[in-house]
Amino acid sequence: MTESRFLRLPVNPDEGFPQSFRLSFDGRNYIVGLQVTIAEEVLPDVAAPDGLSALVSLPGDGAFLAVTVVQEGSVSDVTLLRRKVIPGMVYRAGELALVFRTIRIALGNLHGFGRWGSEVVAGVALS
Repeated sequence: MTESRFLRLPVNPDEGFPQSFRLSFDGRNYIVGLQVTIAEEVLPDVAAPDGLSALVSLPGDGAFLAVTVVQEGSVSDVTLLRRKVIPGMVYRAGELALVFRTIRIALGNLHGFGRWGSEVVAGVALS
């Protein structure tokens, strides 16, 4: 799948994590959920000079981003994908292909919103 076929997913890191959003793509509706898990023992020190702006690159030891994709249906919703992601890998979710390029999460965006410097770059295309 060529890189130019991917459109940017509307992830808004300033909204914090976990987060979910509705995605309308190719005439279908999906709910995309993003959950960040960082083990307490690998968390940067909040009292350090960069505090809540301290970034954690994912995945790492004890730290990962999990994505869930649910296709909305007329009778019931269908979960198409639920897994931890690795940057650069293409994941199939039904007729969708997802790729995550950059995943850096600021401590301030763990269960909190604001411009702390988190960055998640991800794309979607038809598989």
